[in-house]
Amino acid sequence: MRCMCILVLVCLAAPATIVSAQSLQDRFDQLNREYESSMAAWHEEYDDAKGNVESIARYRDWPGWMFAPRFVAFGESAGSSSEGFESLCELLNMGNSVGEFDRELFRHYERAIERLLANHWGEKLRPLCHQVRVSHGSEAFLRTLMNESESEETRAEACYCLGRLLAKKRDMCFRNASTVRPTFDAFAKYTYERSKENLDEFVRNADVDHLYVEAERCFHRVEADYPNVVTVQGGEFLGGLAKRELFELKYLSIGGIAPQIEGRDLSGNSMALSDFRGKVVLLVFWASWCGPCMGDVPHEKELHSRFAGRPFAIVGINADETLELANKAVDENAIPWRSFRNGQGDAKGAITEEWNVRRWPTVYVIDHLGVIRHKHLRRKELDAPLERLVHAAETDN
Repeated sequence: MRCMCILVLVCLAAPATIVSAQSLQDRFDQLNREYESSMAAWHEEYDDAKGNVESIARYRDWPGWMFAPRFVAFGESAGSSSEGFESLCELLNMGNSVGEFDRELFRHYERAIERLLANHWGEKLRPLCHQVRVSHGSEAFLRTLMNESESEETRAEACYCLGRLLAKKRDMCFRNASTVRPTFDAFAKYTYERSKENLDEFVRNADVDHLYVEAERCFHRVEADYPNVVTVQGGEFLGGLAKRELFELKYLSIGGIAPQIEGRDLSGNSMALSDFRGKVVLLVFWASWCGPCMGDVPHEKELHSRFAGRPFAIVGINADETLELANKAVDENAIPWRSFRNGQGDAKGAITEEWNVRRWPTVYVIDHLGVIRHKHLRRKELDAPLERLVHAAETDN
């Protein structure tokens, strides 16, 4: 009789468990459907937006502002379930869309990272090492996985990604400390003001020397302890990637002397970066297949004309597949400055490999003494810093 009662109780309990699990999946599916429907309507209304006013309206009406707290709340209530994990991961994707520092998203983004770490411990967190961006929560996430994960592969991935995060944070400190703010258009000003408070708080009182040492330690640790771990992104050993990041940290950081580049230009003539010593150099990694690169050319031509006759030069590194494509872009856009040929004829050529180029365009500003002064400034952001550096070069000569 006792056994039969227990059997009855188990039978009664089992359907409730199944219903509960189904209900969780149903709720998550419903949330996703609502979000996808809102996003589809948003795209239909705003994908043709042009100009600052329409771009601001598009940003302001993004459905993510409304859905971010709902995804976090669902992720928290769903505990360690797969639905909870996926719901919290959606916040990381949102941060990639608009920037995790935006005042409407930041607290939800940080909360999602905290809950992922608390409720979803295990190997499935490893791919997220590359998805978390630059914030206090992201830094804590990577440090915890680096030090406490039972998986060697996860520790390795987190260590590598933490080194990159700390190096980027160091660069952010230099840019934020600039006495001259970049000249933004109305849309850039709008998004910057929404992020400024959290961005400034992130780098406030940061020690750039300590960040350098910590980032260097991370890359050395990967090289020493995990050289043959293949990155979760596939194909490459973390030891080799860490070596390139370490080179960038040591020799391509703001305040360092730019490494020498020697090679040939697009006409086959020999060329060296040191040929331009004594001038402020705008060093641009570009290719004709890169839309943003070609979009920057008109302003770069303005700079070339504005600083004509002064100690200034633009130097390109071109990564087109063929010389014909590169020279066609030069002719069609009337580009007057010289460019190095990258080496292998693509984005993974000798120069881009050595300079660890991962984004296009990549831009460096090098002063007349060969010191790297700025990284990743573009268009109007370049105007005031270049004027200041060119004036310093003229005064020093």
